[in-house]
Amino acid sequence: MNTLLLATPEQEEEYGLKFHHRAYLHVQDSKDLAIWLPQADLVIDLLLHEQPERLAQYQTQGKADKLTVFFNANGVDIAAFAQAYAPLNFHLAGLKGTPLLNKEVLQVSLLRDDSRRAVDKAFVFLATLYELVEEKK
Repeated sequence: MNTLLLATPEQEEEYGLKFHHRAYLHVQDSKDLAIWLPQADLVIDLLLHEQPERLAQYQTQGKADKLTVFFNANGVDIAAFAQAYAPLNFHLAGLKGTPLLNKEVLQVSLLRDDSRRAVDKAFVFLATLYELVEEKK
């Protein structure tokens, strides 16, 4: 899986420790994202909650239903977050909890139920465990 990571240097370090056995490209600006996104299968965008307009970029430049995007969804209602760009043609899932990555089982919330298979596939690739958590209403 071609994997892109959008994160601060500290978050990249945490990601590297958790997934040291998987190659990824750390993308630091939107110009680089535009170059690499059409080839990506998996995006871990830990900055998306601060730049929701990037959902439109994933929608138009990504691989549609072959793209899975994880983001930092702490304190975010995923449905409300994505509403302006709905319906999304890619799989969007939120990472929840603190710490976000530095734990044995990652917590994930889905925007849509039909994303479960894509999320399963991503976690098999990442070789780590996850549990689905419900969005708080």
